[in-house]
Amino acid sequence: MLTKDIEEKLNRLNDFNEEMIRDNAPPELHVLINKYISDKKMTKANVIRKLNIDRNYGYLILNGTRTPTRNCLIQISIMLGLNVEQIDYLLRLAGKSPLYVRNVIDARVFYAVKHHMEYFDAVDFIWDGAL
Repeated sequence: MLTKDIEEKLNRLNDFNEEMIRDNAPPELHVLINKYISDKKMTKANVIRKLNIDRNYGYLILNGTRTPTRNCLIQISIMLGLNVEQIDYLLRLAGKSPLYVRNVIDARVFYAVKHHMEYFDAVDFIWDGAL
């Protein structure tokens, strides 16, 4: 059930239904990342190579053993062509703060995503080529 559906249902209920919340837990971060990778018809190996991260670290992220850093998660999101709402959702799932456009880096992420910048151009633009 989508979050908005849960909100609507909670709004209509006379009694709180805790079971409904437990039955509709959010997906695990790595499961959602892997779904996005699959949806884009990419391979895990290609994603890790393109991210230019250690192969072992990449696979630990993709199997759920490690939580990626906020910057790594943003890079993954941009590579997968996610929109701002999807990026914020992944950040929240990872326990990281959502994008905040008053922060220069986050504003650059927002701009790069909204202007559909290619992955490497976006990374250079966001972090001035210094990752």
